[in-house]
Amino acid sequence: MSKIKAEKVLDDCGYQGYEFGAHYPDSICCEGYLWDADSGFDGYLNNGGDIPCPQCNCAEWLAYYRDNIMEIGEEQGYENDTPKTVMYGGFPEPVRSDIDAMRKARRWIKRGWYRGRKERQKEEAEYA
Repeated sequence: MSKIKAEKVLDDCGYQGYEFGAHYPDSICCEGYLWDADSGFDGYLNNGGDIPCPQCNCAEWLAYYRDNIMEIGEEQGYENDTPKTVMYGGFPEPVRSDIDAMRKARRWIKRGWYRGRKERQKEEAEYA
């Protein structure tokens, strides 16, 4: 498990979010990746560093959550719902404000929606 000095956080983009499950902002950006602000001791953070920062590392953040975003569309397609650009917990503000990022997320949701719809049709054909 890696550690990072909490003081180094001051040099980064300043993003704070809810990625580690608390009802208050509990993630902070350090060198383009998110760290759990509640972890660690003696000025070191010891939990995190895996999730890219959505503010200063948006393309990697989207790539990290690509499968989850497509799965949202698959569920909607399988349930015969119309594709909606939603995500459990919501998209972080830096992603919502980036038109290209949301366009990419919508495209992935629609791709998953078609996959889910196809799976549902396949199952209906098997049981018919």
